[in-house]
Amino acid sequence: MKYIVSLIGILSLALLLQHVAVAATFRVDDTATLLGESQVKMRWRSTGVNNTSGHIVDGATSVTIRLNTTPWLNKTGQIYMVLPPQPIGQVLVDWSTQGKLLPGTLISGNRTLVYAGPIQSPIIEDTIHVQIHSDGTKLLSIHKLEFYFEIDVD
Repeated sequence: MKYIVSLIGILSLALLLQHVAVAATFRVDDTATLLGESQVKMRWRSTGVNNTSGHIVDGATSVTIRLNTTPWLNKTGQIYMVLPPQPIGQVLVDWSTQGKLLPGTLISGNRTLVYAGPIQSPIIEDTIHVQIHSDGTKLLSIHKLEFYFEIDVD
């Protein structure tokens, strides 16, 4: 009986490892994405004597996201928006969508799910409305945020 239990455990582990080995992460081509503005003007959240927002600056823009998903047609996967760590410290980004991608929040140095399911089209396109929040004391000059997208394919 002990032998059968051990064999079942080994088979379960083998199936789990096989599933993990099948999943893979790839960068998604987003070169057709269109920015609403090339430079987003950041504004102090609050000014004056009763400044309760500290040194936070906010900005907003719209972006038409165009993801080339041709390599993964008829497969299932999860697409993530990624913002690498920033030299200016933590940057918080949140967005709403038109419905093809998921709305969400992203902190620099992380990634957030924007799509999950079957890839049924060579291009996934959506317009997102982005809000950017950062520490204004660290923005001494123009800073470029370079987002990108990754897909985990099942």
